[in-house]
Amino acid sequence: MKLASHYIRLREKLPHVGDGQEYEVMLDEIAAILDCTHRNVTMIMQKMDMQGWLRWSPKKGRGNRSSLLFLTPKEDILLLLAKELVERKDLRGALEQMNISSIPDSLKEHFHSWLSGYFGYSSELRNSKRFDTLRFPITQPIQTLDPAFTNFSAEAHLVNQLFDSLVSYNRLTQTVEPHLAHAWETDITRTAWTFYLRKGVLFHHGKELAAEDIHYTLQRLQQSSARSLYRWVIGQIARVEISDPLTLTVYLNEPNELFPQFMSTNRASIIPVDAYHQGETAFSLTPIGTGPFKLTLHDTSMSILDAFPAYFQGRAHLDRVELWHVPNLQGQQKERFRTLESFQIIHNYQMPDAAQSEYKQVQQQGTTCKFITFNLLKQGPLKDPAIREAVYEAFDQARLLKLIDGDAVYAADSFIRHAPIHPPEKELSHLRARIKQSGYAGERIVLCTIPHYERDALLVQTLLREAGLAIEVQLLPVEEFKGERRLQADLLLFSIMLDNDAELRLIDLYKSMQHHLEPACKAAVEQFIAAALREPQRDGRAGLLHSIERRLHDEHVLQLLYFKRLKTAFHASVKGITLDSLDWVQFKNIWFKP
Repeated sequence: MKLASHYIRLREKLPHVGDGQEYEVMLDEIAAILDCTHRNVTMIMQKMDMQGWLRWSPKKGRGNRSSLLFLTPKEDILLLLAKELVERKDLRGALEQMNISSIPDSLKEHFHSWLSGYFGYSSELRNSKRFDTLRFPITQPIQTLDPAFTNFSAEAHLVNQLFDSLVSYNRLTQTVEPHLAHAWETDITRTAWTFYLRKGVLFHHGKELAAEDIHYTLQRLQQSSARSLYRWVIGQIARVEISDPLTLTVYLNEPNELFPQFMSTNRASIIPVDAYHQGETAFSLTPIGTGPFKLTLHDTSMSILDAFPAYFQGRAHLDRVELWHVPNLQGQQKERFRTLESFQIIHNYQMPDAAQSEYKQVQQQGTTCKFITFNLLKQGPLKDPAIREAVYEAFDQARLLKLIDGDAVYAADSFIRHAPIHPPEKELSHLRARIKQSGYAGERIVLCTIPHYERDALLVQTLLREAGLAIEVQLLPVEEFKGERRLQADLLLFSIMLDNDAELRLIDLYKSMQHHLEPACKAAVEQFIAAALREPQRDGRAGLLHSIERRLHDEHVLQLLYFKRLKTAFHASVKGITLDSLDWVQFKNIWFKP
């Protein structure tokens, strides 16, 4: 790779010398360009000559000029260098290398075509054994792999491969099933939950799973100062008692029928009691779990997962999974990845019509919903119910869907019953009149969200500005958005994933909204939540959660924007496709016909 860099440097410093054009040059001049000694110049030029990149005829003696003939275009060596960077797992460096403006589009096309073929399934013999690898592109950066503090679906998906929870949720039967715990029970008060652990379950570093690990997992969640998903459940835990190495009881302050389901989430993934021996930050980048894969490499460019042979539910078919961070994959696929040949699996990707004959698509069960909440803690125009109602009406879902112009995007009027609806587009003149009649006098209204949802925020800004509102978009980093700073804004834009954990996620949302509701509405929401947590039947809880939603709609403090459901596409050669709660492919079950 260094030799290629030397050749590129020579070509850049001698731009006037064309291909096949003989050029006489002093050894001193080459040494200055390459910043090395005469002896090293001789070795480097000889190596380039042997590669066939140039022809080098040295002349001995001070003052004599040697003959140099370039045979290979600089662009070809740039392509070679980029490919070598990919082989060395430096995808970011390769993309930066090929992003140089002077590189012809045809060469960039060639590189991206080669790169698309580099991803996917590969098999090789190692010590007379077959070694199967799957390279998988993802667009989201991985910032943490600590189960308690993941923010995005890509992070949560990796956590699902590396960790296990006490119990698991079966989406087909809508019941909680055994996992690390083979059995559990509760007392008559529904506040004491006893779990019985499997024997012989191993963590990736060799420690055997014990009750102390579950105690430590819950304890560190309680002691964390950061706001994490479902933190309100952790707040209900009064104490944990260990009866023996395989038995423990969790005591709650109040009944919570969703507690076993919480223990099935990846937020409650079990970590070993010695997890933090190198510190919390180190654990977030080099996590240790009991999952079917263990992390062997993780940096800004990629994550490598190797099969954990001792996994208690059986070894994975794949030996290795490499997840490569490819920014703007969707855009690159449309512009450069003309063929999808070796992208055997692509998550959250809409297949072009031409490729659908060779690919199958799994419809995701979970649905993402983007929504807006109104912050009534802030003194401003939205404190006025008349203005708030007019602004609420200005959210024209039909118009928004036109602006989004995306596949699998639809409008719905409820989290609980999110069947597609087809709202009529509203008359812009009517909306402007409503805003004017409400008493709104052009005050600035701040819409706050995270950088990840900037596009949605700008679309909403366009929508509301057309209706006559002075909307300003403010972006906050995820961790700051979780804190109090977001409450300086009038409107908050965020999303919710309605998957297996929809009940928990909705309660989490409503508890978060209580921070910026008016007292009467806040009290009503709290009563409905308490009733839902005591309700043993799923249908009964759904009715109570829907009542909360209707109250928030009636108060004009919650506006649903749109729902989105994508598909996971996979080539017909891929076998064993199943999806987890976040609708990502479970790597453990994937296999390929040889």
